[in-house]
Amino acid sequence: MTQAAKTGYSRVFLTDGGAGPHHAPVYQAYMKAGGASKSYGDVTSIEAPSSIQYDSFIEIDTIKGAEERATMDLMSRYLMDLASEMLRIAELGCGVDIQIHFGACTDPTAFNTFKKSFVMENAYFSNWSTDDLGAIESGDRNPVMETGSISAKIIYEILQLSVLEVAGSIVTNEVVDVTICDQVACGECDETSTGCQHIYAITTAAGGSPGTAADIVHTIDGANWYADDIDSLGAAEAPNAVACLGDYVVVVSNDSGSAHYALKDEVDDVDFDEDWTEIATGFVGAPNDEYRAIGGRYLYVVGDSGYVYRTDDITAGVTVLDAGVATVEHLNAVHMLSDTFGVAVGNNGAIVYTEDGLAWGEPSTSPAGVGTHFSCVWVVSETVWFVGTTAGTLYYTKDKAANWTVKGFPGSGAGAVHDIFFSSTAVGYLAHATATPAGRILRTYDGGYSWNILPEGTGTIPANDRINAVVGCIFDVNFVVGVGLADNAVDGIIVKGSD
Repeated sequence: MTQAAKTGYSRVFLTDGGAGPHHAPVYQAYMKAGGASKSYGDVTSIEAPSSIQYDSFIEIDTIKGAEERATMDLMSRYLMDLASEMLRIAELGCGVDIQIHFGACTDPTAFNTFKKSFVMENAYFSNWSTDDLGAIESGDRNPVMETGSISAKIIYEILQLSVLEVAGSIVTNEVVDVTICDQVACGECDETSTGCQHIYAITTAAGGSPGTAADIVHTIDGANWYADDIDSLGAAEAPNAVACLGDYVVVVSNDSGSAHYALKDEVDDVDFDEDWTEIATGFVGAPNDEYRAIGGRYLYVVGDSGYVYRTDDITAGVTVLDAGVATVEHLNAVHMLSDTFGVAVGNNGAIVYTEDGLAWGEPSTSPAGVGTHFSCVWVVSETVWFVGTTAGTLYYTKDKAANWTVKGFPGSGAGAVHDIFFSSTAVGYLAHATATPAGRILRTYDGGYSWNILPEGTGTIPANDRINAVVGCIFDVNFVVGVGLADNAVDGIIVKGSD
């Protein structure tokens, strides 16, 4: 049954300095949120004279005006015995994350128990004021309120997710990686999309005699799924990672020691058998992972013996950036914040990073050493990084690897952390398998400070042995896809979480 939002069922949380693994959201016991407002820009007509009637004009196009920052007023009791939190933050001049939680039948002071959250990321106070602070006669007696006016560029809602299996009849082997290659489209190029609909996953090769090549499992609408052979891979060659670069879907394989690419439009066309091409140019240490930064020009690839590569044209191969100089350990995962800053992790505590996109080196410290293998990495900013291990531990640094802290989550310290992805600064997803084994997806609403097991809505995650990879959508924090091994230890699984 649909429930209307009511003012009495909302509560305010502030995260000083913004969401992050080291910043706790703080419940504001005496505060309320005013109305939120955001202008998305007025539309101006471009006209031309009518060919039908004099002194008449027709609209031939439009121009959208500038989008403005969202605004809101926060109001609070002005207290005699406590310093004003709003005044303190306003005087500091630093950004703050604001979450307005709506809930019922749970503890309103508990951050993770809401039904819906309205989020303003990196908000700033533009004005602070109070009611009259004194009385000159008995009729002037009143409680004093304070008001802070805030604005933020980024706003969104967080809702509870349900998790369902998709592509069940299509997937026949373990699914090892997944990516979303999409953008919001309103029909300008004969296509509409929410920005979360073009999804590409890769499976292991099929066994048997004769075997068949690994599959790419894909959809252009998030609902109808299809599978095609990556026929440039041999029947005994498994893929490791999938990404997009320019017009191409790119798959790297440690077994083949190369990359494999096909035109994205051809993969999307279910009536066309796309051509896959293998390219080994530039590879020395066999590749294990690849990543292209949002809006980035280059695809970065990491592999065995510490090799780091990049390319802006996969048809020409890759260029070696580091030939195992920074580390000789196998590198298992890479994440690029931009074309100039990124981090890669690997076996035996190996971590390397770049600040110019070209030269790679080791940071001052690693949270682990010999015997600990890193399986995934996410770079939130140039100072805040997450790394996960095959032993089920999640570490973070807030100072560019000068110091590291273990970040606990339900079930941490056992099983394996397989992947991590952030859709926004506050909302992220974690793939973890217990020792049972059982695959799970966890979600954070506070930048990794706390983690919660999906689904938050009705039902449970479909039974599986592990989730190998997760991908969220930067256009919708309430959307996630996880891929892995089904609970029969043979078949694959793809699950989709949505509100």
